[in-house]
Parts: sequence; structure tokens; C-alpha cells
Amino acid sequence: MYKTEFEILTQYQALRKTYERMMEKQNEIVDFFANTKLRSLTYIGSGSSYSLSKSAALSAKMKLHIETNAIAAGDLLVNFEMYRHILKDTVIVSTSRSGNTSEAVMSIKFAKEKLNVPCISLCANVSSDIAQLADFNFEFPWAFDESVCQTRCITNFYMANLMLLAIAANDKSLLNEIDIAISEGNAFIEKNKPIMKEIAENGCWNKAVVLADGELEGIAEEGALAFNEISQLPSHYYHVLDVRHGPVVLIDSKTLVIMVTSPAERLYQSQLVTDLKNKGAKVVVVSEQTENIWNADYHIPVSCFQNFSVTGIPFIFVPQAVSLYKALYTGINPDVPDGLDPWIKLD
Repeated sequence: MYKTEFEILTQYQALRKTYERMMEKQNEIVDFFANTKLRSLTYIGSGSSYSLSKSAALSAKMKLHIETNAIAAGDLLVNFEMYRHILKDTVIVSTSRSGNTSEAVMSIKFAKEKLNVPCISLCANVSSDIAQLADFNFEFPWAFDESVCQTRCITNFYMANLMLLAIAANDKSLLNEIDIAISEGNAFIEKNKPIMKEIAENGCWNKAVVLADGELEGIAEEGALAFNEISQLPSHYYHVLDVRHGPVVLIDSKTLVIMVTSPAERLYQSQLVTDLKNKGAKVVVVSEQTENIWNADYHIPVSCFQNFSVTGIPFIFVPQAVSLYKALYTGINPDVPDGLDPWIKLD
């Protein structure tokens, strides 16, 4: 079994450990937020971690009702002075598999030296460079991806960011629904593995589009990135209805569309599925509906969560698994994508 395959299929074991670690840290989290001058939260990351930062920033704005930002670590490093006013009185939240990516490490050093900015670190590595700089450090070594491509640690980071906010906001409903999502996870994977293989092996699609709204925007963008890295196919993320505003011209019979529908609306999303199929695309819908009311080619039902953000936890398995099985079907080794390093060290 490839490392990537193992890490995707066993990610819920890691999620349970991460959940328990975050719950153990509840009092420390509450004390940190209570004792920190918090005007805003600024999430930083590189690559996949930056995509997750977008979801986390929107979740924080919704749940804590404060100003939030998501900045690519490389952007912050190169253009630090442009962001100085944003960083004043903020708390940086750094998400990193290795904790050693140069752009993030150097940006945090600048922020602490020039502005005395506190930092929260979420990392899948132990005793990393960022951990040495952080004021509050979370380490999840059981979530570390040995493969170059990030999969298991992505889901863990997404969930850990949600839990950090839920604990800070005393949102017990969110914590409970995350617990439910983890409990259902292994069964969800086993049920849907054959469907993911069928999607990957059937049809002649050779490019992918991932659509999602709200707090799922970052995790869905990461889902699109999985196709680039694992199956080495072109892919893009867009907000659901926004795909009509330009990108639709490139959707055709060679396109796989994975779409997460919002439970808040049906008509416009159903019409979009019809339009995409009329363009020849193969459409996969992930939704809280028990039946395929969308008339999609494939429908992947997930549990109905009051907190839409929790849907991101089961959802991410879909693009991860489809890209994995597409790679295996086309003879690509998913563990060693050409030219991709697990993390970047600048000279």
C-alpha cells in the first residue's frame, strides 16, 4: 500500500487523537484567549496550509466576531511592511506540517521582533522551528504525512482550527458535531471507497473542478490541489455559483466536477448541476440530502450538521480518494510527485 493511500484511509484514527488532545487543552485555550489582547487573528501558511487558513479565517470571523485575515506566508515574508497595520495587535495562527517551512518561520520571526505579535502554532512535527517561536504550541505527530502530498494532516489541521475556535467561543454544539463526524468517519470511508474508485476509473475526464461555499472554501481549494499533486491533473476551485462567471467556458466532457451543496438552498444549486451536465461534465455532489435530488452523476450523502463547517471533515475524503485512485489507475506513484518537495527551505 502506498503511503498516500494509507494516510487517506486511516485519517480518522489520527483525527480521534487530535480531538482528544484539543479537549485536553481546553482550559489552556480559554486562558490564552482570555489573557491575550486580541484585536484580530491572522492565519498564515504556505501551499495547503494557506488554503486551510482561508477556511479558518472565515470560521473565526463567524464564531468569534472579530477581524480575521489569511495571508500566504511567502507574501508576508516578501511584503512584511505592507501588512504591518494588519499585524498590529493581532495573534498569528500558523498551520504547518513540518513547522520548518522557511517562509512561515521567517515571517513569524519578523512579526515577533518588530511588533511583538503572539503566535499559535499547529504542527504535525515535534520540536519544530515554529514551535520554538510560538507562544502556544499544538503538536500532532500522529497526523504527520510521510508522503510528499498532504492528506491526513490537512483534515487534522482543518478540524483542529475549528476546535480551537469552538473552545474559545464555548461552542459545545460544534465540538459535539465534530465528535460525531469522527465517529462516523471509518464507516463513511468504507462505504464510499468503491464509489471513489468507480469515479476515478470511469469516463475520460482529465481535469477537475471543485466547488464549495462558506467556511468550506479553503478546504475545497485544498481538495482541488490534491488533483494537482496526487494525480498530476489540472484542477481549480471556485465558489459554487461563481463557476458560471468565466470558468464555465472550460468545462466540458473531459471535466470532473466535485460540488458541495449548501443546505440553505436548492433551486439555484440544482440548476447549476443541470448546466454543468449539459456541458458534458461528470458531476459529483456531496450533500446532506439522503437522496440524489440534484440529479448528479454521483451523490455522496453526509450527515446533516447544524454547523456547515463540520461537513468539510467528511467532504475532503472525496477529492483525496478520487485523486488517489485516478493516480493508481493511470500508473502514477502518488507518493513521489515530480518536482514537489514536502516543505521548502530557503537559503
